[in-house]
Parts: sequence; structure tokens; C-alpha cells
Amino acid sequence: MGIRLGFSTGCLYKSIADEKDRLSFLRDSGQSVVELGLVKLNVFEREITRIGWNDLSGFDYVSLHAPVAEYGYNVQTDLIFIKIARVHRIRPFDLVVFHPDTVEDFSVFETCPSFPVAFENMDKRKKTFKSVEDIAELAGQFEDFKMVLDVNHAYTNDPSITLTAEFYEKLGDKIAQVHLSGYTGYHEPLFQTQQAEIIKSIRDPNVPIIVEGVLKPEELIVERDYILKILGED
Repeated sequence: MGIRLGFSTGCLYKSIADEKDRLSFLRDSGQSVVELGLVKLNVFEREITRIGWNDLSGFDYVSLHAPVAEYGYNVQTDLIFIKIARVHRIRPFDLVVFHPDTVEDFSVFETCPSFPVAFENMDKRKKTFKSVEDIAELAGQFEDFKMVLDVNHAYTNDPSITLTAEFYEKLGDKIAQVHLSGYTGYHEPLFQTQQAEIIKSIRDPNVPIIVEGVLKPEELIVERDYILKILGED
């Protein structure tokens, strides 16, 4: 299987305001892999109800970054799951990604969702779920646990790349998707930061890779080509 590299719609949030327009731009740019980057709850609530079949057609792989919320047995969680499930019935998501650090009760993910769930490792700003141990403990709670390895987040905790290597060594068979971006303070484009070591920390390029660096539309192909060049050097 070849490299499945795509972009989060969040990459374009500064230059294209509408989620449907971001999806159109990515599809028209020849991207077949995409993630709906609806991390902020207010953005999710505004945009998810507008997404239909035509917005997602033409993509071979579609994931969703669910909003940060206090997930558990509460009304807000029910409403988020219902809205995700509606789109999932239109075009099944290949993966739905959640931040684990704000989850109040993980058992809700075992009993409620009809869509495939994965949890992401956190960056250095967070108190929990930054380490291999935290994620491994979480994995023990699920029969079919899936992880999204954010190599930017791992890099913020350990620029030596050792932490990323440990995630692969101990949880490699659980990694269903990778988040990729440069880091000088946030999610920067890699063609600008020239942090080839972050790209090279990806051990399995056959797992779908979602680029999260904030880009101008004209920088999209530049970023893609830079990443593919570095991946091809290994």
C-alpha cells in the first residue's frame, strides 16, 4: 500500500472560513485523504450539520477530529454522538478522533458510538495522556483500542524523538492514523520549519497521515511535496 497522505480541513482555517469550501478546495487540489478538523465545539456545532454526501464524495479516506468536550453520560455527549452518527450514515467515517484528557467516563465510548473511535496522545500543555504509560493504560480498557499518534504532540514533550519511538515500540499495532505538523510553538508547516526529524519519526507511512500545519491555500502542495520527499528518503 502506498503512502496515504492528506490534510485536516483545519489547516486552512485562517484563509477559508467555510468547512464545505475547505473540503471542496482539498478535493479540487487532488487530495484523496482528509480529516474534518472540528476540534472547537462551537465550530463543530455550526459545521457538522451542514456536511452532506457531496462534500465528502471523491475522498478515499475520511476521518473526523471530534470537538473537545467533557465526554460522559451527559446531554452534550449524546448530542455530539448523534450529530457524528448522522454524517457517518451518509458517508461512514474511517476514524473519529477524540482528545482523552477531557473525557469524564470512557465507558461511554464502549456502549454508545456507532462509528470507529480513536484517542490521541496529548501535547506538553496537558496534564495527562502525554506518556506511553497513560495511553497504554487507556488501551487496556478497550477490546479494540485505536490510537492516533500525533508526532507534533510527542515532539513537544520530547524533541529527541525517543517518545515517538516508544509509542511505536509499545503501541505500534494500535496506531490507526498519524497527525503530522512542524513545531516551533504550535502547528507550523514543515516546509517552513524544515524539521525533517519529525517526519522521519513516522515508522509506518502506510498508516493514513493527516497534516495539521496551518497553511495558506497556495502552500498546500508545497507542504505535501516536502513531506513526501522526506518520507521517500527513508
